[in-house]
Amino acid sequence: MVGLIGIAPTARLFGAVEPALSPELRSLTEVVFVPAAHARAALTAQAGVFRQAASTPWPATGRMAHRFVDDYYDRIHLTPRHLALGNVVSQVVREVAVWNAWRARLATVTALVLDGGDGIGIAPDTVPVAFAPLQERIWTLTVATEGPPLIDARLAFVFASGEVWSLNLSGQRLQAWTLPPDWSEPVGETLAWLTDVQTTLAGAVVRTPLRDAPRRTWEFGVLADRTERRLVENALYDWSARTWALPVFVDTTHLRASLAVGTTRIAIDTAGLDFVVGGLAMLWRDATTYELVEVVSLTAQGIELRAPTQAAWPVGTRLIPCRTARLGGAPELRRHSDRLVETRLRFEATEPCDWPPLAPTTRYRGLPVLEDRPDWSDAPTATFARRATVLDGDVGRTAVDDVSGLAWTTQSHAWRVFGRAARAAHRSLLYWLQGRAEALWLPTWTDDIELLEPIGESATTLVVAWAGIARSLRLQAGRRHLRIELTDGRIWYRAIEAADEIERPNGGRGERLRLDAALGLMVAPERVRLACWMVLVTLAGDTIELQHHADSEGLMDCGVAFASVGEEEP
Repeated sequence: MVGLIGIAPTARLFGAVEPALSPELRSLTEVVFVPAAHARAALTAQAGVFRQAASTPWPATGRMAHRFVDDYYDRIHLTPRHLALGNVVSQVVREVAVWNAWRARLATVTALVLDGGDGIGIAPDTVPVAFAPLQERIWTLTVATEGPPLIDARLAFVFASGEVWSLNLSGQRLQAWTLPPDWSEPVGETLAWLTDVQTTLAGAVVRTPLRDAPRRTWEFGVLADRTERRLVENALYDWSARTWALPVFVDTTHLRASLAVGTTRIAIDTAGLDFVVGGLAMLWRDATTYELVEVVSLTAQGIELRAPTQAAWPVGTRLIPCRTARLGGAPELRRHSDRLVETRLRFEATEPCDWPPLAPTTRYRGLPVLEDRPDWSDAPTATFARRATVLDGDVGRTAVDDVSGLAWTTQSHAWRVFGRAARAAHRSLLYWLQGRAEALWLPTWTDDIELLEPIGESATTLVVAWAGIARSLRLQAGRRHLRIELTDGRIWYRAIEAADEIERPNGGRGERLRLDAALGLMVAPERVRLACWMVLVTLAGDTIELQHHADSEGLMDCGVAFASVGEEEP
């Protein structure tokens, strides 16, 4: 009789009536189960035997159940199987463990094969290496900064049994740019988004942002003399087409306390600076004395480093966040003498440069209002274009078709921002705008309405100086929403519902404007500081240029153009 090897079910379940079983299976009964012995560190049990019914018309066989031992033992374990080194800015040391998990078999590594391993060392590098059963050995990999810019290597462990276990290494080597800008000219920064804009004949606009983060570039000049000149020329000669660790010089800060060798935390005010988790930072004293560190975590009070510092740094040492970047082209060197050279560099970031976006807090009809007054150092400009199609058959008169019937206005706007907090807030605004992706209300900031008579607390009409509002504007998009600001700083936003020309009692001409709501305050004409139109706009382009005259505590200029999207006005 054939016996079935199995396990003992619990008493609660054994013998339960199961109507889905066939009579033959139900007739199988328990013969004997040896009691299980268990201990704190191990559990052993012997299986009982089921008796097979004589009437069973088919043979019954068994097999060993799948166990954890089958998944974990009697093989070779290589840990890790992939090493992502990231940005290699200094010598990197990593350990690789090889474990012979065979319980009763010897194993021997007969060869170590390193493919694409320029600049990578292995220790120990002698073979053969024998393993006893369940023995583990450690190999040390050393990755130097010298070597190809891209690390794409494969280390294979070849065993006498014919097995090959391999480890992949990936990463990139970085050259640090250590010469600061010549601040006689501003450091230029460009943020370039990409927006798919589709405009219908009626003037409706559909905007789709195509980049999660802008492409970011920096442009600045450097002046190098003697040792710095040689350093710059040699670095450019060898590394022009490779990736650099570029300090974001405009976000330079200084150590408030000295750092000892082996420090893993730097206490610093990081608010408004371009430090990022997983990114790099540079401790800088001069062009030849610096150290690159990797940021593993970030708080408002400081940064945690992935590895301890290799040198001691005194109070006042510059700490600069870094981005990986490539040169946008071969720079031209201007040699003023045999020791002095001048050049202008343009770096393009090779990593996403995110920043927290933040819309203006003031809102009108569900959309933000830009309350930043423009800088009038350069005269702002405005254009009132029409999207007209000219029909010309080359004979006779031409015909012009104003397709959308809208005025497509463009208005320049400039900022002059001073201080870290203001600069960080301005950058958050730019990141919220995302090029042409987002719309907001933009005041014209010009004296568009001159109030002639006081406004009553519950009044909804304004008597203003005649300016052709009823005749020319006719409540068109871009000329039907007002911003009214008093000398004490109070501001109202109102929509114009009707406009008509009137004759004033003194014989002069004026216009009456009807508002959608009262101001709720008695306002005399002399208390109005500025009454101007508001236009719903987006940025006119996806590229924004910033001019940094100093670091994050200093002055920055930014100028853009806004374009109206009148069809979207509520």
